[in-house]
Amino acid sequence: MKLYILKTRNNLVLNKNCEWSAEPHRDTVFFTQHKDIALNQLIEVNAQDTALRVFMVECESDSKGRPILVSDEVIVEDIESNQSNAA
Repeated sequence: MKLYILKTRNNLVLNKNCEWSAEPHRDTVFFTQHKDIALNQLIEVNAQDTALRVFMVECESDSKGRPILVSDEVIVEDIESNQSNAA
């Protein structure tokens, strides 16, 4: 199942208390399986702080329905491989 979380360019992740965390735990991260709900939360967070630069990240879920948080190194490798495939 696909889940959506919110993340900043500084690699902070939004938790369920609407606070940003550098080292989030799966149980405390804000997530939703609905893209429109994540987009609404993204707009709300950006309205509070326009300099924050928040974006949505699509994740897989574990057996308990919690997001599997991917390390930044894997995301960078994925972006680089997509760019090389496009060339």
